[in-house]
Amino acid sequence: MSIEAAIHTLHWHDNNLPIYSLDIQRTNVPTTGTRSARVATGGGDNNVRIWRINYTETKVESVEYLSSLTKHTQAVNCVRFNPSGDMLASASDDGTIMIWCLSDKIIKEFGNEDDDMKESWYLETSYRSSTLSEIYDISWSPDSKYICCGSMDNITRIFSVATGALIRQIAEHNHYVQGVTWDPRNEYICSQSADRSVHIYKITSEKGADLNLSPTTFYKIIRAELPSKSLTTEDLKENTESSNMDPPLQTPRHKRTHSNSSTSSSHSIAVSATRSSSPLPAVMPASPNLVYKSLHLYHNETLQSFFRRLTFSPDGMLLFSSSGVFKTDASEENINTVYIHTRFGLNRPPVAHLPGFKKPAIAIKFSPVLYKLLEGERSVFKLDYRMVFAVATQDSVVIYDTQRLKALGIVSNIHYSVITDLSWSSDGQILLVSSADGFVSSVNITRSLVGDVETYNVSEYLSEHKQEKVPPNTGQQTSIIDLLSTDATPAPESIGKPGDSVQVIDITTPRSERDTTPEPAPKRAKI
Repeated sequence: MSIEAAIHTLHWHDNNLPIYSLDIQRTNVPTTGTRSARVATGGGDNNVRIWRINYTETKVESVEYLSSLTKHTQAVNCVRFNPSGDMLASASDDGTIMIWCLSDKIIKEFGNEDDDMKESWYLETSYRSSTLSEIYDISWSPDSKYICCGSMDNITRIFSVATGALIRQIAEHNHYVQGVTWDPRNEYICSQSADRSVHIYKITSEKGADLNLSPTTFYKIIRAELPSKSLTTEDLKENTESSNMDPPLQTPRHKRTHSNSSTSSSHSIAVSATRSSSPLPAVMPASPNLVYKSLHLYHNETLQSFFRRLTFSPDGMLLFSSSGVFKTDASEENINTVYIHTRFGLNRPPVAHLPGFKKPAIAIKFSPVLYKLLEGERSVFKLDYRMVFAVATQDSVVIYDTQRLKALGIVSNIHYSVITDLSWSSDGQILLVSSADGFVSSVNITRSLVGDVETYNVSEYLSEHKQEKVPPNTGQQTSIIDLLSTDATPAPESIGKPGDSVQVIDITTPRSERDTTPEPAPKRAKI
């Protein structure tokens, strides 16, 4: 077995209240022996708690309680360590973001009866929005100078970490902002909202100067022209090549309600690894016979989820957005999916998507490790390495890599309530999963599944191996690729039984864009 999963039934938060977020601190990766990592969790008891997990290559051996951070007055929706790991940010329904730092001694506040505390964290600074609106998601800038957040008042805000000052606020969404992500190359900020859109904002910086935080609206992802017919690789026996990196229910408010019913009749964890026998994806010329319809790409506000956590890949070359829906005919049901954009196509429709989930995808997280390419297999994306990522739906976790983009494995039936967040260890061997049932589970990812490591230090690797930039508008026509058949991932028994062919649909070059695709004029974001 290449994947092992376990539920850790600890007293994570008071009264087993929901865990809405978790994050693993970035550390230097030891080469051998037992490894440990600090973990932060944010819960419905208004607290942030700090833990230490000790693990080997095969399992999490123990979880140790370290500390509780008790300044928030309402549920904590998001916790994130900064890229260097020396600060922790927490965001809450009380409308504040708090920045915490580890103290070099244990400090007990008056009235604190926590005798099990093994370390102390002090409040460095806090930020509060003028509306005191609930904050759903946060993301650090790569240099840890800024932090952005998405709120229930439909606004994306950017704060200075050093001063706590509100630098910018962007009011362009029409519904709750449920996910934000900051480009690791420090050029874009993206937000995802219950208004069925993803907004991409361009930011600029100059050598020797601070970031110029005057974001301009780069692109708004709302709809795309979808074909009425899906094609398969059986239709593409000629003129194929690998995909190019240059692609031309009412939303709950602050009142927390969750179903505690099991997602299965019995609560035994289902774990399955997949084989890699499916056909490679292909690129096809646009078909003049297809009829295109302009359709929404994301679930509407009736989606029962507080979060739509989107993410950039650690190298910044890919953007993955959650809560996607794919539908090519009015008579068909919506297919839950994750949409993929490339860096050179952020102002274009998505280049690919991952369909087949029984429940909507609510979070995507990449392993911070780059892996060596598998020999003898063409890569879906023209990269010199592979990246591994996990997609969390409301009731399962599916693991992929970017060379094949075929599921490596699936873990289901691990929690009694909805999954809320994901986090990878620095060595990419442990994936932690939080849930509204008040528990955390761990998934062990062995080297036999993901292969050899290229590097643990992505930023250093990228500075030494410059990615060759391709002009973003070459006129080449590319196609969306269904990298999994629509019934390939929903159930453990179907894993390892891929469809006869990879579904291919032409979505990125609709008829209205085939002759020319002018670059949109930058617009100043609403401040």
